[in-house]
Amino acid sequence: MRKTVVLALMVLFLVSSMASAANWVDGVYEAWSDAGARSIGYAKVFIEDGKLAAVILREYTDILVEKDFAVYSWPEAREASQTLAQKFVEAQGADVDIVTKATGSSTMFKQAVERALMKADPNAKLGEYFDGVFLGRSHWDPHGYYELVRVTIENDKIVDVKFSRVKTDYTVMDPATYNWPLEFAWQQYAEQAKTSTPGYVDVISGATGLTFTGNIAVRDALTRASTK
Repeated sequence: MRKTVVLALMVLFLVSSMASAANWVDGVYEAWSDAGARSIGYAKVFIEDGKLAAVILREYTDILVEKDFAVYSWPEAREASQTLAQKFVEAQGADVDIVTKATGSSTMFKQAVERALMKADPNAKLGEYFDGVFLGRSHWDPHGYYELVRVTIENDKIVDVKFSRVKTDYTVMDPATYNWPLEFAWQQYAEQAKTSTPGYVDVISGATGLTFTGNIAVRDALTRASTK
């Protein structure tokens, strides 16, 4: 009798696991991790016949430049980008061991894959955006920079926006050297972003250009946060 019960439970577990995997809708899904202090992770997952068939991983710096692991000085991060994808496929999910000495990269990749799989699950109860902190950037401004933002989202609302400005040599501008109250304009934008339609702050008096680039950068961040 006991063996029969154990066998029945095992069958129920297997059926449950298969049903869970079958919830994934075939297709290609992309997602991003939260932005860390130095980087952000990206995952593209391929679902075929209800199963995780392949994963592509990428990692970007804190100014949204893709890392070149051919020259990157941290071999463990390179190992994480090269080995975790297959581990996700073998595990049929994001629950895999991190790569030693690459905790940050591993954690970001796991979160990005988990979010992509949530997009593939028709039963997942998702809002418009994932909660978290997401990077976004504007186009190159004719004056030689792009606006970079870190957007914090909670319950589909923007609760914070932090700005920086990246120059053509990919260094971050010191706002104190800018002959204009740049930080004050950033603060004004951040406050208005909390009550405006996400990514559509009305023109701030005296900061038309910044409002425009800020809106572009925030909308770019929102694409990374999107659950669609």
